Amino acid sequence: MYIRSIELTNFRNYRRLDLKVEPSVNVFYGANAQGKTNILESIYLCTSTHSHRTSKDSDMVLHGEHGYKVRLALTSSYNAYDESVSVIFDDGCGENSTVKRPRKTVCHDDIPFDRIADYYGIFNAVIFAPEDLTLIKDGPSVRRKYLNVLLSSVKTSYIVELTNYVRYLMSRNRVIKNARATKEKALTDQVRNEMSIFHEPMARSAARIMHERYLFSLRIDKFAKVHHESISHGSESLFVKYKTCVPLEMLEKYDEDAVVEALVRKWDSSIEDDFFHGTTDYGPQKDDLLMSLDGDGLRKFASQGQQRSAALSMKLAELDIMREETNDSPVLLLDDVFGELDAERRKCLLSEIGDAQIFITCTDKSFIEQELADSLEKASKIAFFEVSSGVVTRVEKA
Repeated sequence: MYIRSIELTNFRNYRRLDLKVEPSVNVFYGANAQGKTNILESIYLCTSTHSHRTSKDSDMVLHGEHGYKVRLALTSSYNAYDESVSVIFDDGCGENSTVKRPRKTVCHDDIPFDRIADYYGIFNAVIFAPEDLTLIKDGPSVRRKYLNVLLSSVKTSYIVELTNYVRYLMSRNRVIKNARATKEKALTDQVRNEMSIFHEPMARSAARIMHERYLFSLRIDKFAKVHHESISHGSESLFVKYKTCVPLEMLEKYDEDAVVEALVRKWDSSIEDDFFHGTTDYGPQKDDLLMSLDGDGLRKFASQGQQRSAALSMKLAELDIMREETNDSPVLLLDDVFGELDAERRKCLLSEIGDAQIFITCTDKSFIEQELADSLEKASKIAFFEVSSGVVTRVEKA
């Protein structure tokens, strides 16, 4: 699948943009803070319904406005079927708002979905950005997000279970919060019963979430290891291991009922502790991916270059899995990564691109043009767009 055009309305610094793009390589160049990354952000928004830069939809609204719209016109790689995807946000505060509180709507062929969960998997993109280093340097929540985005893109059932689990978890935590807010602040039998009501349905969804995360962690480990050995010329081995709240042996020899029973037993026994702490401390909301080089932890012992290699290997593993699951290449978004990577890592990244549609941002047009000409067979099909103060102009090659 490839993008034919990008339509933005009141998105970031674009009041209105209607841009036709090429199915091969599209390069957006210009000075910093002109709106290049905003274009890639809008594309990624249409695959994950979330930005890779912010968790707030309001941050992506043009100053002074009350919502945004992003629409991509697409063509299927297989049957040349034309379709579209859209993400629309309304903060509920404008004169023309149709809602009373902030609302995000996703559409396929301009038909809105009742549930955002049903949208995932229609359009896939993988983004490579300077922020990727947070996969290594930041806490477990970043790596859980990496897992969630990957799994949601290729498995509809996963996002359903994740949504269900989060709803049950929030309900259990709300019971705790409300009880602690009373004058007595007491853990009564009624509060115990209200908390335990959620244990079995929580455990059922949690078991399925953890099993999928475990299976995909094995694939991530396999693909990331191959890429990292290529980047390091075989001098280092990258290991990725899933960390969760039940022994991995239970997920390897998967018996859903046994996992559910173990989770329910743990939540039953931790009611007092959870009430004291004010939240549910046990479950897949604490999961992590542990990464190491030859047995040494990346966050503490790896150099900046080794961390960049590991982050790139993880993103390439994401690309491999999406290709394997969908039998198609996702759109690739390369956000100012050429300045962040050395020649060897750039070569490794470009060697994996294949026939995917590519969007690149950079400040130096001539450097990128030469870099792609040396690495890509389809370099002759590059489209260049100059970006200045939210104005995008196509520039013909000299």
